[in-house]
Amino acid sequence: MKKMTFVLSLLLGAGLAIAKKSDVPTGPFHWGTTLKQIASIPMTTAEISAFMPEKKVLFVVGGENVLEVVDLADPANPKKISEIKLPGGASSVTVNGDLVAVSLLNNPEWKMGHVQVMRYNKKLEVLGKHELCYMPDMITFTPDGTNLLVACEGSPDETFSEDPEGGIGVLSIAGVNASASAADLARAWKKPQKTVVGFGELDSLALMAKGIRKTGVKSFAQSLEPEYITVSGDGKTAWVSLQENNAIVKFDVEAKKILDVFPLGYVDHSKPGFGLDIKKNKKIEIKNYPLRGLRQPDGISAFSAGGKTFVLTANEGAPVNDYKAWTDVTTPMMLLQNGVIDPSVFTSQVLEDVKNISVSNLERCNVVPDKTENGMCPYMYSFGTRSISIFDGETGHLMWDSGDAFEQMMAQMAPDYFNWNSKKGKVKMDARSEDKGCEPENVTTGVVGDKRYAFVGLERSSVVAVFDIAGVENGNTPKIVDYYLNPKDRGPEGILFIPAEKSPNGEPLLIVGFEYSKTLAVYSVK
Repeated sequence: MKKMTFVLSLLLGAGLAIAKKSDVPTGPFHWGTTLKQIASIPMTTAEISAFMPEKKVLFVVGGENVLEVVDLADPANPKKISEIKLPGGASSVTVNGDLVAVSLLNNPEWKMGHVQVMRYNKKLEVLGKHELCYMPDMITFTPDGTNLLVACEGSPDETFSEDPEGGIGVLSIAGVNASASAADLARAWKKPQKTVVGFGELDSLALMAKGIRKTGVKSFAQSLEPEYITVSGDGKTAWVSLQENNAIVKFDVEAKKILDVFPLGYVDHSKPGFGLDIKKNKKIEIKNYPLRGLRQPDGISAFSAGGKTFVLTANEGAPVNDYKAWTDVTTPMMLLQNGVIDPSVFTSQVLEDVKNISVSNLERCNVVPDKTENGMCPYMYSFGTRSISIFDGETGHLMWDSGDAFEQMMAQMAPDYFNWNSKKGKVKMDARSEDKGCEPENVTTGVVGDKRYAFVGLERSSVVAVFDIAGVENGNTPKIVDYYLNPKDRGPEGILFIPAEKSPNGEPLLIVGFEYSKTLAVYSVK
């Protein structure tokens, strides 16, 4: 990686000019040999998927009132076999045994939502629709199938007049014998125990002093918005991302108790290997700036190695800029005018370079944890880091961050698509350089042979990236081993690894739902 970065720096120092639009290649583009795309099919929704090995079917949702079922018996020839209407917009889906569960949003979304549990045997039998919490988002079974965990986001309405508390929802049949028959388990899921663990008992002042961000106009507890959940292999511990708050909650599943809240800190973009392109000028210019990128992950994924559990984060970034009543977004010039940033660092030349980016108005240098002698900041906080990170799941300690690897790789592999905005489907390079770049959206991990891989979906650049993360517990530095872009599949949202022992063809597979193009892609992994 260091060698590649050095070579690219020679090319990028003065800015790499890009070919005219008429000369832009259509791809696909591929760097590496780990992934091989074997199928892509159109869908009504194509975001989050879950696989049922016993039936060799995928269940797919994407915010609409439908659940799509895909026959994956032949992974190279997947076939959509049904589309089931749901009583609400489905934000997530999970599978365990012959059970399928979906989280359902209300209308409007800030109202109390539901979880619907179903049993599948060629057709879906609804076992129960359970009112649980406000704005249920990501949902997952624990490995033993006795608990359903739900990220209850609790987002406000546009004016903040309604701002329900988020929390961690648990539907549980923990009292049922794990060896019970499928029929007994189905009966138990008709009346599960319901719990929502809120944040009202947390020490808000201590957490804010650690770097947990409070957003919005209501209480600290109301500002915490769970986004995504990952669970340890033994099902005892879960980690929940609080995206806007730049934090992760560590959660005891059995006790239904919050164990800790870890601030995720920032990436220092002033350091070598952590640069970024923040100028929309049709050139590739990956440089260092006095910026601190807030990680603010969307998808997270836990994995165990060497007797320890780690949490992988996709550091998308999440400015609170879609409400009329409040925002944490401002501009560099406003921070300068308000005396927040240090003019000896943010000279006229630096301000000219960074003038069009969005930065946070929350972080201050006259209070902890960022207090400086003169009270002015020698840095600004931007949203997202254009990277992935690995944290120690026990302590929250940062183990590794990918830095500017994604931008460097795109500059090498497909410069015409560098920081393009795949949401619009038009090949305009550099379009997202001023606004979070590639946007890492989701991550998962999987073991293939003796290799442990991290799979990453980069939403705006529509890339699927693969890192070899074997030995990270021993201090080994992860290595990027594959980078795949097919411009026909745009906006990776959900990313699902199917190990060889559960795969329909006995080979490891990666399933990616592409939100923008509404396509579902299947890759073999080796």
